[in-house]
Amino acid sequence: MRAYLPQNAALPHRLSRLLGALALSLVLLPGCKELPTAQGGAEGGPRAPVLMQTAPLPSVDYCAWYGDAREGVLYFGESAFWSAMRAAGGDPRADLGRTGPRLIGRFDLRSERMLPALTASPDPKALGHGGVWDVLAHPNGRIYYTTYFEDSGYVELSTGRAVALGPLGVGLNELALGPGGSILATRYGGLAGGNGSIVQFEPDGSLLRELALQGPAGWRVAPKSLAYDPTRQAVWLTTDLIPDEGGAKVRQDGRVVDLTGRELVRFESPELQFVVFDAEGTGYLAERTGTQLALRIVRPEETGSLASAGRRILLDDRFAATSDFAQNVWLTQDRRVVITRWSGRVHVVDPTAQRGREVRTLDLPRPADGLYYTAVVEDDHLCATLCAGVTVVCTTAP
Repeated sequence: MRAYLPQNAALPHRLSRLLGALALSLVLLPGCKELPTAQGGAEGGPRAPVLMQTAPLPSVDYCAWYGDAREGVLYFGESAFWSAMRAAGGDPRADLGRTGPRLIGRFDLRSERMLPALTASPDPKALGHGGVWDVLAHPNGRIYYTTYFEDSGYVELSTGRAVALGPLGVGLNELALGPGGSILATRYGGLAGGNGSIVQFEPDGSLLRELALQGPAGWRVAPKSLAYDPTRQAVWLTTDLIPDEGGAKVRQDGRVVDLTGRELVRFESPELQFVVFDAEGTGYLAERTGTQLALRIVRPEETGSLASAGRRILLDDRFAATSDFAQNVWLTQDRRVVITRWSGRVHVVDPTAQRGREVRTLDLPRPADGLYYTAVVEDDHLCATLCAGVTVVCTTAP
């Protein structure tokens, strides 16, 4: 879930409606109160022990959000967005009325223990509206982050120095590594709740370009997840389509846009939920068609339509589209693919395995109202961020 506050402006009614349409479309599944075991295996299989660690909460009720890992450490945003919205009866603006520290959580994947959080404000004593949403563990040794309501920035791991990137404006939401070490981000909406955009900036925060997006007639486009395709020198992204007038439901489409802003393809079916590319240019797309969730693998040499090209691996043929979502796709060093769903169902795919045996699935125990965001694999352990307090859940990888 992403949202955008226009630069140098209060949250307008039009954007409030856009935010509400997205946030209130989420229907939470009931879950268990305890986390004793994880159900694993392609056919269910044996249960694996679960380790759950919850960090001390800041002054407000934060939870663990989107994550990224590098060199054995899982970094993740800490935000009170969901708790503030629920406490305010579903108002997605409620986080603006709360203040707290700006923190990036850290979890040591090798020792499986929580580390002290990074302070993502130039002034460690400063309090902000809302917390950290997405993070990008950049090869340059910095952790880039977004906050949605306020400035984005980075923390330098070698020194702990935090730098705000104010000139980029507010509303940057999901991040991805771009060409030449640059950073790509989506901006969920424009001024007065208009169309969103793709932002590319240098590691020092210098703006390279901002690519405007257009929705179908009568709809505004709000981009969410994105990934850079080095073969086609283009950005793949997922979007929400918000109706200009009330009554219609929010739609989604997937797009591929080159770095000049030229749209190469746009498609609504299958529904693209998340996408990532490896360094060799192979794309891994989590897509839904009806009640089927699949992983589509698009290799650099593919020549067919980008809306359908590539190999499709079925993950789940009973996907509950109204209450679940493929929130993240993570690539392991040994070329496995980890797909995390809100519900705690995690698919680990080995594309090199015999057909029909590529997918191993486990169900992480889920507390009531909890949402899983990002699962990563380190050696033979799988660890995932859980938005139920600042929590990381670990178990044996399937």
